Amino acid sequence: MDAELRARAESRLAEAARSHGLADPRPPYRERLRLLKQTQPDAFDRAREHYEQRVLHDLAAHDPLPVWIEYGRFLASLSADGSTLSVDASGRATPWTGEALPGLVLFVPEDTASEVLVLSQPAEPSPAQRATVDLLVERKLGL
Repeated sequence: MDAELRARAESRLAEAARSHGLADPRPPYRERLRLLKQTQPDAFDRAREHYEQRVLHDLAAHDPLPVWIEYGRFLASLSADGSTLSVDASGRATPWTGEALPGLVLFVPEDTASEVLVLSQPAEPSPAQRATVDLLVERKLGL
């Protein structure tokens, strides 16, 4: 793999996230990849191949945030069918269309036993967004 391409792609992603007030979007994806590697090695191989052959080039050449969210959707779909939702500061969820700037964007599986994946998150989420992550991602039922 081209180390220069990887460095340029990751730098563009980090800068785009920072400039839009988003947290580093990579840690949740890394955790999902670790889980896939342990539980679904074939899916892990597909995710890695997709990243190396398509996502890296797209991150380096296009607006990196929509590219990253689409990769997250692909990554999550390897384990479960689901919906991609954008959650505004008031906590209202709407389908993610890719047209608006990302804030809190989640992949919510149809199967409630599967884990919700954070695709994008504000560096400083609103109380409603934090509560959404606590409930859906961290599965906290109380304060």
